[in-house]
Formats: sequence, structure tokens, C-alpha cells
Amino acid sequence: TWKEEKAKTPFGFLPILTVRGPEEEGSQILQNFAEADVIERYLAKELGFFGSTPEEELQISIFYSQAITIHNVWIFRVIPALAPVRAEILKAFKEITLKRWIDVCERYLVENGNNGHFFGNKVTLADVKVAVLLDMFLAVDTNSEYLNADKSPGLLKLKEIIDTHPKYSEFRRSEAFRLKDQMTEKMVVPWMKEMGAIDMTRTHLFA
Repeated sequence: TWKEEKAKTPFGFLPILTVRGPEEEGSQILQNFAEADVIERYLAKELGFFGSTPEEELQISIFYSQAITIHNVWIFRVIPALAPVRAEILKAFKEITLKRWIDVCERYLVENGNNGHFFGNKVTLADVKVAVLLDMFLAVDTNSEYLNADKSPGLLKLKEIIDTHPKYSEFRRSEAFRLKDQMTEKMVVPWMKEMGAIDMTRTHLFA
């Protein structure tokens, strides 16, 4: 059970990345890594999504960090908002924080040639991180006020590139992904569902 396994984790939280040795040596656990951001960076390097030079890694990290910043605002300010101010906080998030982030992203996507990537001409960790965040931001932008073809064409192009990748597209159509959407509505943002302030079907623009 999680109660039993929790004590075995580095900090008592998930996710955990377990690195194992070669199969021929028994696949022994070599190391357990904690912290989502650390794990994402590690996997991005291993899989070729983090540039090939320190300078490229720095450029990708800038956009990745921007995505983490707005994600933290969402996680630590919007989601736990108390009932009396929930509508006000969600409204401010969309009108100020989300709009500003979209404007900044669009500017740099244009500077990179409108090719659907923040850096270079291939998918990086920054692209993937933003595409995943856009699921939630599309869901709460129920009237397409901020994320639409006129105001955020670059972000929508980026998301289309990620979402239509054959392997990721297959995952998004899976039962596991459908259950994830349901869990998000029921456990992460139930108050938004009650207010009619979220529509998870909007995340599947390119399904």
C-alpha cells in the first residue's frame, strides 16, 4: 500500500523514477530519483529532448521554467482556493496570469519561426511541458477567450504537433487517459466542475 511504500521514498512524495541496472545483472535498483522537474529534465536528456549543447539546454530550460512557474500558480493558488473567493481567483488567473503567459509564449514562438517549437525545429522538453499544461488551460478557458486561433495560433500549433505524434496520440485515446480526465474533474478540481468552469473535452482539439 502507499502508506507502507511512502516511507521508502526519498521525500515521502510521488513521482519517483527508479533507475535499474542491466537485465543480465538482475535489473537491480541503482537509484530512486524524486521531484517531478528533476525527473523530467533527466528523461529529456536521456531521450534527446534537451538540446545537444549547454547553450541549447539553457534556451530550452528558460521556456520550461516559464511553464513550471505558471503551473505552480495554478497548483498552489487556484486549485486550493477557498469557496468564497474561488470564482474571483479563477477569473483573475485567466485574465491576468494566463493571458500574460500566452502573450509571452506567442512572441517567442513567432521569433522561432512559427514552426510550433520554442527552440530549434524539433520537439524539446519545453514543448512537451507546455502541451501538457495546455490540457488544463484549454479546459478552463471554456469560452475560448484566450486560447483560440486568433490569440494563440503558435500554442495551438505546438499542441497539435505534440498531440498528433503517433505514440502520444494513441495514449490520449486510451482508457487510461480517459480515466485521468475523470480523476482530474472529480479529485483535482471538483469545485470547478460544480461551477461549470471546466470542460475536459476541450483538451482533445486534435484527437
